Amino acid sequence: MRATNGKPRTELIVATAKAAAAERLAAAVVAGFDVCAQAGVPLSQLQKIALVEAALLEFDGFEAHLGSVATIDELLRRNAAN
Repeated sequence: MRATNGKPRTELIVATAKAAAAERLAAAVVAGFDVCAQAGVPLSQLQKIALVEAALLEFDGFEAHLGSVATIDELLRRNAAN
């Protein structure tokens, strides 16, 4: 599965990390909604939308960041092997 340039491995790592991070982010947002409701201060639909939008904006660019980190890791491994 690994090509000579390591690209498929890097893409798999990035995709896996992105999916895991998205799952945790979604769980955290839902947990936040639940905590507010349990505390007797439920969020309005508008507030929930604003929080989800903020989370998505924070998440934007995460894949590119992970790709950069994976590429640097691959380069360091190659240099260490030489």
